[in-house]
Parts: sequence; C-alpha cells; structure tokens
Amino acid sequence: MQLVLDIDLDFFLDRILYAKDEPRSRLSAEEYQVDDVAEAMAYLRERCGLSESAPVPGYVCTRHKDVWFHWRRMLRSGVLKEPFEVVHVDAHSDMGLGNNSCLYIAEELLAEPVERRRPPIKGGEWAVGDCNFIAYALACRWLGKLTYVTHPKCEDDVQWMHMKDFSTTSGFVQMKRYQPGFAEQLEHFLDVKNLPFEAEPEVPMEIVPREDFAMKRTPDFVFISQSPNYTPPTADALFEAMKQFVDPIEP
Repeated sequence: MQLVLDIDLDFFLDRILYAKDEPRSRLSAEEYQVDDVAEAMAYLRERCGLSESAPVPGYVCTRHKDVWFHWRRMLRSGVLKEPFEVVHVDAHSDMGLGNNSCLYIAEELLAEPVERRRPPIKGGEWAVGDCNFIAYALACRWLGKLTYVTHPKCEDDVQWMHMKDFSTTSGFVQMKRYQPGFAEQLEHFLDVKNLPFEAEPEVPMEIVPREDFAMKRTPDFVFISQSPNYTPPTADALFEAMKQFVDPIEP
C-alpha cells in the first residue's frame, strides 16, 4: 500500500483556529505564534522521515483542499493506487465536524456506486473544502488506512458519525449510508445513532499525539499545504523552508 504524508502548516502554530465557516483572511501574528523554524524542520526530519537531500515526490499546495484534487488526478493517471495510506499531520482532522457535508455523504454520495461517486467541488456547504476533504477521500474509498497526528492543543474534532460505533476512539472509520430524508427524522443529531444504516467497509484509523509520532518508513508521496486562511503571514518562512522536502511532480 502506498504511503502518503499530508502536512498542514497550522500544525506548527501555538494555537488552533476552529471555525464553522472558512476564514477569509490571514490570522493575526500577535495572536498566533509560529514554532521556531529550526525546531519544526527538525521534527519533520526526525519524526516524519523527510530530508532536504532526498526530497519526496509530491506537491506544495496553497489551500489544503488542493490535496484532494491532486489525489484524484494522480489516481486517474495511475501514479497513485487505491487504496493508499495517509498520515495526516494537521491541527484539524478535516473530516467535516461541524459541516453538513456528513449529511450529504450519508444520504446521497454513498448511495452511488463507488465508481460514480462525485463529490461537489464548486460552492455550497457540501463542496470539497479544507475542513472535509479527508471525509470525501474516505467516502470515495481511496484510503486503506488513516493516521491522524494531532496538535498538542487539539480538541476532539473527528466526525464521530463517520466512525465505527459512532466513537472517535474505535480505531476504525465506518461510513454509513442512511435512507433519503433521514435527517428530517432527527429531533436531536445524536438520534442518528438509533436509525438503521448500511455500513461501508471499515478503514483502520489511528490517532497519535504529536509528541508520540514517528513515521515507520519514508513516504511515497508528500503534500505540504500553506493554508493561508488558518495561518499568519509569519508562518510563511517555515512554509518556504518545508518546500525543500518536496520533489515536485510534473502536472
């Protein structure tokens, strides 16, 4: 199984921005401090298996959702093979917690045959975005394993509806297909646990704190995202330094 390392720049901030709607401006450098560049680069070398002298094929992205589109393109060209393993190093799980995309996935997207699953990509609250692109990759059955490396100050932001037994500690993603109109039956969202569903294949998922993480082998591909709407301008020096770990794949 190919191993994909996905790193978001906001993993190296002292605080995490949690926002229901996508922010439209850079964060304040006074409110959000960036890790020391040398320390962050050392973490990427020592814990993520990266090296400036042997850059890994991949892409440098502006928005984190760009990763999903690169994966789709690479799958279509045969460079990337499904299912693949993802190590997601980020301040957010990007599984759509707090975003109604989980309802769309459960009612509409999973009702389609796997080969015909086409998540919305332009506009609207259900579109592929920075906050839910991992959930859409799972819904398309691209991922065979997921590791979420968490920020020291992270909250439990994994979308529990997509997890086995509705538990973020179950160790498995298990997406669920519900009957059309199921959301209208819910007096409270937690009532979804009592409705019948058809389960998708389970995908192993491990949640690992930042201080406990270490890559077991060198990744086959690496993606580094700036996420300007979740980072201050002072993080850009680190972003530029991180580019040295990437051997850009030709479009």
